[in-house]
Amino acid sequence: MLDKEIFLEKYKLREVYDKSGLSWDMLGDIYEDYVQNQYENLQKLANEIVFMLEEQRKKCEDDNLNIGLGTIHTIFGRAKNPEHLIEKIIRKVGSEDSAKYSKISKKKYLEIITDLIGIRMLVLAKEDWKIADTLIRMNFHEFYEPPRAYVCYGDRKIFDEKLLYVDYTNKGYRSQHYIVEYHGYRAEIQVRTLAEEVHGEFDHRTRYPYKIDNKFLVRYSKILSKDISMIDDLISTCLTVDERMLDKLDQNFKEDRYENWSKSQISYQQEKNTEIESADAKDEFNDIKALINAKLLSRK
Repeated sequence: MLDKEIFLEKYKLREVYDKSGLSWDMLGDIYEDYVQNQYENLQKLANEIVFMLEEQRKKCEDDNLNIGLGTIHTIFGRAKNPEHLIEKIIRKVGSEDSAKYSKISKKKYLEIITDLIGIRMLVLAKEDWKIADTLIRMNFHEFYEPPRAYVCYGDRKIFDEKLLYVDYTNKGYRSQHYIVEYHGYRAEIQVRTLAEEVHGEFDHRTRYPYKIDNKFLVRYSKILSKDISMIDDLISTCLTVDERMLDKLDQNFKEDRYENWSKSQISYQQEKNTEIESADAKDEFNDIKALINAKLLSRK
């Protein structure tokens, strides 16, 4: 059983919990049921989904299906941490005023919460969303909710809106979400680029969910989000340039020169060592000179 005071202090949820009106006994019942009856099985199911997606990916490669599945970088999954489950329920009700979560109970939480199983697919380029989408649809033919692409205002329009509902935001968050059913449970599959994963991890570690309104972190998280978008655009551009164009561009940039930092650092260190050695030798010479002068004076 969770200790109420320790838990609320650990996750900085005292004020949010008081506002939520949730019963701690009810939250305790959810926690106990999840730990004792669900968590281990959900982790097993997460591993099964990852294995299934990986096997489908390999099969497509072996069958020479030209859908570019080699560009999916990583697939991994997990069952939601039991404490994070309770934290999310409190935050959704007490801070975000979620109508859906306000009806939470031991009987309904498995139906209401759609990311108890979380799967992540990482791709290199933004355009590779199509590859991930194809792979997901090969394994799941129905979705609990319409698949959704979260994008930022000003982003390039690359998503097929017949396949994904495009949801614009000014929060700097980018990802594609698919809610599927597997063995009677809901699972959320998220697709991101490697660069977007960096921003997501940074934002989750620094701002979410306790410092959402911290002005310093808001500013620099948004700056990082913009830089991430530029990184993705650079990657996409470089990957779409063919060999002939690369050769032409190579000629256009033939005057480029780059400093060899490793050699510069060695030269700098050698120069500093020489200076130190010279200084040491000079000090030693002065010491000897002073000693000789002292002896000469003692003879007079």
